[in-house]
Amino acid sequence: MTNAMRFSFLFCSFVVGCSYITSQAEAEISLFPNAEQVEALPEQWYTGTLFAPSPALTDADSYTIEPYVSVNVPKGAYNSSGTLKKNHAQTSVSQFTASYYGITDQLTLYASPAYSYSWGDHSPHSGVKFNDLPVELQYRLTSHETPSVTVYLGFDAPLGSYSNLGNANEGVGTGVWDLRYGVQAQVVYPFFQRVMRIRMWAAATQPLSSVRLRNISSYGTETGFKGRGYSAQTGNEGFSLEFGLTKRWVFALDLYHEWSASSEVKGIYRQTKERYYSRTGWSGLFNVGPALEYGWSPDVGAIAGVILPVAGHNASRDVQAQCAVFVSF
Repeated sequence: MTNAMRFSFLFCSFVVGCSYITSQAEAEISLFPNAEQVEALPEQWYTGTLFAPSPALTDADSYTIEPYVSVNVPKGAYNSSGTLKKNHAQTSVSQFTASYYGITDQLTLYASPAYSYSWGDHSPHSGVKFNDLPVELQYRLTSHETPSVTVYLGFDAPLGSYSNLGNANEGVGTGVWDLRYGVQAQVVYPFFQRVMRIRMWAAATQPLSSVRLRNISSYGTETGFKGRGYSAQTGNEGFSLEFGLTKRWVFALDLYHEWSASSEVKGIYRQTKERYYSRTGWSGLFNVGPALEYGWSPDVGAIAGVILPVAGHNASRDVQAQCAVFVSF
């Protein structure tokens, strides 16, 4: 069984399992038709963790934005056996804004435009670059936010630079349309005198075509190259915890795994007539993301933290310091 088949099996099992849990939870909730019969949870103001996806919004015509700033500092790379080695890579800063619009009480439109800039390592800087644009429809299978299951379907629009570049650091896109899909579950529990929110998810992207490449590209080719690039499947899965310290302060923690299938490049260098073929191999990375959230109100808050890769193979190890503001209208 290939890794892609394993992910598809786990993805389907996760959907079925979450749907069953939610149906059981709804059945239990229906046993208490009167609100006074259910113990009220303390009020808790959340922003959401650094990485975990959010469920679909609960109100039509509502709007939520989360502008993020992320600074990525290279700290080596994991080889195929998982050993951390030194590497040469640039520091980068990116700004992306997770934007949500409630089309109905259960259907949400999501988009996250992003810019990035990289520099250092005695290499040319990238300049400010607009990245590929993720867009999704998010549908919550329940009428309430907890417990809930949300499914995602969308695409990545190839807006980032990827071919015929001035230097390799300008490559921030894949050049192909990607199908995006995923599932997320959320539940809230009492936690001492406060509240704990748990989220679980699995998500993936599937390239829908190959792309023509010329000269320097984000696929690792150099000047004089002509050929095609085959982008890789990617995905991530994990869970997050949010522990209420006070009504305003929340400790957040992401624990998740990222993976990427093999990408390929086929072509020829025009001047030398040399045939070229490369295949990257599968990669994986396990990450921990502690953070602190603070809410000025239920609709306005902020979060700051760091994402730390702790193990992996065939992947760069970049420490990511992040902060964001959460605003809901």
